[in-house]
Amino acid sequence: MRYISLQGDAVFTLGSIGVEKAMKIMLGCAEVELVGAWPTQATLRGWGHDLETLDQRLSAALQGGLSKAKSGGYAATLATRIRDSQTLPLIFETFSRYGKSGRFHHLDILATDSPQEDVAPAQYWERVEQRLRDTEPEFNGVPFNDNEAHERYQSRLRRRIAGELETWWFCVHRLGVQGCLGELGTKVGWELWEPGRTGPSIAGI
Repeated sequence: MRYISLQGDAVFTLGSIGVEKAMKIMLGCAEVELVGAWPTQATLRGWGHDLETLDQRLSAALQGGLSKAKSGGYAATLATRIRDSQTLPLIFETFSRYGKSGRFHHLDILATDSPQEDVAPAQYWERVEQRLRDTEPEFNGVPFNDNEAHERYQSRLRRRIAGELETWWFCVHRLGVQGCLGELGTKVGWELWEPGRTGPSIAGI
């Protein structure tokens, strides 16, 4: 994504829908393991579209299933990696805002001819980028006075964010395969990652 104003909607749409579906599918596997049946439609609807809440629910299910993992140490490292991320909660917050109502933000402004009270999704994304600027030395200094350097900086910054989301996806895939969400979770876990695709580098693995 080069310009949030131009490509933001595409990224937020695909991100919010894809992450929500992945979370709910894996939570469904956990439900099958727990009660022996796929969640009812009412249960699925009750889970809603709040990715922050879904993330907490899935994290709890994964933590609770670590004792079932084929390789306990490996699974614990994966679970710790995504649990301790400072960036993922802000990414999910952005996607959650967009998924619940943010996709209508600019349409509502046109319809009402007045500013919206809710913060625009693009501003949520800025929080993600600002967190990285504040916490990772590589991104501390923004080269505002050099257009080409600034383009390269923005590209690296957004690749870093995309890499964090890819790491989450990989970890959920591997934790599913490890058996943390039961037998069905093992089977579905294989479907979350393209065969032959190289996984991200994770410390401790």
